[in-house]
Amino acid sequence: MFNKKLTESMKIVSYTIAFICLLIHIYGCNDLKMNHYPAKLKNGEITKWENLRFGAFVHFNDNTFSGMELSKNTDAKKFNPVEISFDSMMFALQKAGVKYAVLTARHTSGFCLWDSKVTGFDVANSAYPHDVVKLFVDACRKFRIQPCMYYCLWGKNDWNPANWNPLIKEELKGRSPKEIILAQLTELAENYGEICEFWMDMQCWADPTLSTQEIYNLLKSKSPKALVHFNQHVQDGTKITYFPTDILNGEERIPPVAGHNAMRQVKHATYYLPFEYEITSQRCDTRTLGNGLMKGSVWFTYPDSHFYPVDSLYKYIKQNFEHGGSNILLSTAPDVTGSYRKSDQDSIIKLGNLIRQEFKKHHLLQVTN
Repeated sequence: MFNKKLTESMKIVSYTIAFICLLIHIYGCNDLKMNHYPAKLKNGEITKWENLRFGAFVHFNDNTFSGMELSKNTDAKKFNPVEISFDSMMFALQKAGVKYAVLTARHTSGFCLWDSKVTGFDVANSAYPHDVVKLFVDACRKFRIQPCMYYCLWGKNDWNPANWNPLIKEELKGRSPKEIILAQLTELAENYGEICEFWMDMQCWADPTLSTQEIYNLLKSKSPKALVHFNQHVQDGTKITYFPTDILNGEERIPPVAGHNAMRQVKHATYYLPFEYEITSQRCDTRTLGNGLMKGSVWFTYPDSHFYPVDSLYKYIKQNFEHGGSNILLSTAPDVTGSYRKSDQDSIIKLGNLIRQEFKKHHLLQVTN
């Protein structure tokens, strides 16, 4: 019993030392003291992003194994894929014409798909002790797909993993969620080469002392070429809830009929903010959050979920482009084996062929070559 307690104490000490070193690294950067803002006119980085046109979410985290869209898992061992095959997933996405992919590196439970130095609730302590973020990034680059990262913010009483996870509660003694969030975002921004887009979710859950400006400053200082996207929740892109952001969206919503207005005034300045339409591909009536335009929308893949009819998905994707949306982000998800199911893979490719026709109609075929 004494040895077990000593081992646990040594782990906490090692995490604390690593955490302090990371904070020194973060806050020692003078660039973080300077505020960054989105582009006032379309620039080179935004043009590159808009030319990608077709992106895919890869929803894969402990949710896949807990069977919950909003997971409150506390057991790192629950993450146990048979063998993750990002190569096969990227091959399918490439065949469909996908140009960028967004991995759910940290979702609602707080479980991290990389070996974070500021928590023990990650893949290093799971049944699959591999750096999943690195596997994802490497496969993206192998198939010429731009790697992007999703991170779910947290820290408020209504969504703080410390409320249900004893390990995270212990780790938060003497530090704040804000400090851990900034440390983890630094790891994602510094350890995996150039990242195309950071997809920040649930600012409404974030530590109240952590502003969008601080997050934006950090990511822009570490990855100047990356676009930073704060999810604006379920609406059509007319409302800007979180700023600064390089991209506007309506989660599961297309732009209004009148079209997306990219030139937007915030306070006393005007910025160019293009639109990204995120649409889920999976239906599961037993777990749905009901945010989709179609019944049963879910982010993750479950034994009783299935791919929506391709024609139904295409109808909304087509409307997105007709209403001035720049890009689409198709939510896809491997199952517990760590791969797409054959039927899902076939549907992704079929949908990609229809989207190519839409690109051709709008003289955008060159971006799929």
